[in-house]
Amino acid sequence: MATLVSILIDTLAYGMVLFTISIGLSITLGLMKVVNLAHGGFAMLGGYFASHAMLALGLPYLAALPLAKACVVIPAVPVEVALFRPVYGKNDYL
Repeated sequence: MATLVSILIDTLAYGMVLFTISIGLSITLGLMKVVNLAHGGFAMLGGYFASHAMLALGLPYLAALPLAKACVVIPAVPVEVALFRPVYGKNDYL
């Protein structure tokens, strides 16, 4: 019974993560009218950095999150400036 409860809690947590990412994609695609598929890639990169910070560096979860966010913002800002800003407002494909 304890295993079933654990699986249900893990499933709910994973579903909430997928929902959060999909809402971010919906807002990005709907409001900005730019097909920005890098959103999912940067979310995956943040998860990797958080996991690495917890396992390899031994940081607690709440300390790994800001570190992972910083590690994702560093490459995301130049990508947004160089690749996506020139595209904003130039087409209305969506």
